[in-house]
Amino acid sequence: MLYTAYVAVCLASVPVQNCNRDTALNWMVAPGHYQLSYCMVRGQQFAATSGVVKDGEIVKVYCKAPDQFRTAG
Repeated sequence: MLYTAYVAVCLASVPVQNCNRDTALNWMVAPGHYQLSYCMVRGQQFAATSGVVKDGEIVKVYCKAPDQFRTAG
């Protein structure tokens, strides 16, 4: 199964466990789909080279498979 890397960029004052789409300053999707073992690494690489993350901010990567999403009905 292939996964997509979603990257949340939060202020360092936000506890990492609370860094999510609702608390993020920026929410990015890394291009491509990856095996789970590489998804986190790719998300971190994407964040590091994006130019979006600044001093005083943290990154949290979420890896999701396409079937893990639900649409509002």
